Amino acid sequence: MTEHTAPKHTPDLPTLSAYLDGELDHHAEQRVATHLVACPLCAARFAELQALSADFKALPMASLGFDLAGVIEGRLAAAPRSATARPERRWFSQWPLAIGAAASIAAGVFMGSALVAGRAAEVPRMAALRVFDIMPPGSLCIGLESCYRKESTQ
Repeated sequence: MTEHTAPKHTPDLPTLSAYLDGELDHHAEQRVATHLVACPLCAARFAELQALSADFKALPMASLGFDLAGVIEGRLAAAPRSATARPERRWFSQWPLAIGAAASIAAGVFMGSALVAGRAAEVPRMAALRVFDIMPPGSLCIGLESCYRKESTQ
């Protein structure tokens, strides 16, 4: 069976790994131990984890033989400051940004006031309640009967 078709067991791989490392609380450790006795599939997987852990512990400890931090600090100290330092900015180099921001704000205020000022006299205050109509403004109509309410002649 593959990993995707295997039945789902209570202790998954991270739980078995935590059990091997002794990171579970007492109740969870008892549940996993009971399950490992009853389930040969999980017991085999736990044995594989134990073998893998033993193999990792058997690997030799690798060391450089010198302090790498000292080498890096020496190289950083020897690096030219002009390449790493941020260039100084003058106030006049910010003018294009300031002018662009001011122009966009002014254009937005002008366009917004032109839209509101032209329609303020035409639109009555009750127009705000139009959102409760059958079809709110801006909706797409399927047919004429869905967009227009039939007036009763009583």
